[in-house]
Amino acid sequence: MDPKKFLFITHLTPAAKRSETRAGLLRLMQQSLEDQTYIHWKSLRIGEEEFDNGKIKIVNRFSVKTLFDLYAREDLKALIDWADYIVKVDDDDIVLPHTLELASQLEFDCYCDRFHTFYDFSTGRTTQQSRSWIAATCIHKKEHAITLNKGTGIAENFSQSLFYGEHGVDWIAYYHSKKIVYAHPTTPVYVRILSPTSQSAGAKIYPVSSTRDADMNAYRNYVRRFGSWNSYPIRNWSAYPAQLKILWERFSSSDFLIPERTSRTLQMKEFARYWVFRITGIRRQPMS
Repeated sequence: MDPKKFLFITHLTPAAKRSETRAGLLRLMQQSLEDQTYIHWKSLRIGEEEFDNGKIKIVNRFSVKTLFDLYAREDLKALIDWADYIVKVDDDDIVLPHTLELASQLEFDCYCDRFHTFYDFSTGRTTQQSRSWIAATCIHKKEHAITLNKGTGIAENFSQSLFYGEHGVDWIAYYHSKKIVYAHPTTPVYVRILSPTSQSAGAKIYPVSSTRDADMNAYRNYVRRFGSWNSYPIRNWSAYPAQLKILWERFSSSDFLIPERTSRTLQMKEFARYWVFRITGIRRQPMS
């Protein structure tokens, strides 16, 4: 039997907005792909240059007028044809090293995290929070990823596909009657890095090169939306916190911030949900 093949697709932060911090997060994302214990993957990155070493392909989004025109390229059609599964990855995500190996042993339409994992750049804390929606970073069986968004049949162009639909609405509706497999919370698909380098998280100007370029009060308020910051065990994560800490120190010129305390009641509620899921809900589907 041929090995299952995985294609990562990433839209890169524009170079004009890519500070050294953001570039460092991109390097860690790349490292996390290179750390995969499963070798049958390729990466397509949509940015502002052209590069291809067989494993990683970067294409210039601005060489054509629209994303539709970009995906009309024969080399991109061939790359999508090559894949069995397609994965969206942001350029500040970290994909855990075991992810593809675990996924390659499963049968699913969508492999995703029910307990989403977050890392706070400013405090070095991780948390896992139950979410009712499918994270943008998940693994689609290709036959579903290339389906016409909000319709049936194969999309004429990949830019019109379910993959480019809204993950909090379109994907939930589509996968409701399909086979969703949830990753075990100790082996999540990925870790989302929260940092004040985007407008929604406190950025004031671009590129965001230091804390002076961000509204850190706005960032703290943003982080509060992610629950109680309970820490749960995550396998194969230990290689990354030290490198993230170095990026933070360069960004802030200081050690980690002092974490804010969270409600004991909220902590206990989240702790209960976590263990109920670990015991009963790993492969529960469809989504409720």
